[in-house]
Amino acid sequence: MVEGTSLLRKHTGLSLYRGFESLALRQLFGDIMDTSKPHELKDQYYKNTPFPHIVIDNFWEKKMLETVENEIKNFKNWDGEKNFSGSKKKFFCGDHNKLPETTKNFINFLNSKNFLSYLEQLTGNNGLIPDPYLFGGGIHNIKKGGFLKIHTDFNWHPKLNIHRVLNVLIYLNTKWQDSWKGNLILKNPNSTIIKEIEPIFNRMVIFRTDDESFHGHPEPLNCPDTISRKSIALYYYSSTRSDQGIINSNRTNTNYE
Repeated sequence: MVEGTSLLRKHTGLSLYRGFESLALRQLFGDIMDTSKPHELKDQYYKNTPFPHIVIDNFWEKKMLETVENEIKNFKNWDGEKNFSGSKKKFFCGDHNKLPETTKNFINFLNSKNFLSYLEQLTGNNGLIPDPYLFGGGIHNIKKGGFLKIHTDFNWHPKLNIHRVLNVLIYLNTKWQDSWKGNLILKNPNSTIIKEIEPIFNRMVIFRTDDESFHGHPEPLNCPDTISRKSIALYYYSSTRSDQGIINSNRTNTNYE
């Protein structure tokens, strides 16, 4: 795990929230970007197994992220709930207009030029394209007994007609306990390399997306009824990609094991 440098200064009181609500959001974040960190992490990203990824803790300013966590915890206007063999008790919302205010502005930043530049430097994926539709992404909230089977993601955006190449997951689970299950599993196709990542608060996972990047949290959550597994999921795209790791190009469905 890598300990991150906060992208937000230690704002207190209303100044932080005025920054989110203003049209100067990009400038607020741009002034405090750590431009040296991505280069330091790039080698580690590519060396990590079972496929290129990195786990960064405490990357985001705590008070801001606590606000986002509480917004998602109390959110009611979900797009839907997944309840089928591949995923159960997973509430999701990718409708930008319905997102709570601080969460919406945070996602705006995650799709901004400044954060895209950070990801490009860290991963070597130049020309990354954000998804204004939040197709499959946005905010997720999984209740007790819920799970997401091991899978590979769709690799083609059906509206934008571009290749999906990168996932960013940000976990929002204060005081998460290992006994509650819900660890993110990363594995290669033949399951010879498996990595588990606990979904603790202020942990960000960045990983390559292709037909060999199997991941999920297949064990049903064993948390109390009042607890849920909360996260933000953002996906990034490119107009071109190599054929490495691609079995079925232009695939728009999720491939479950």
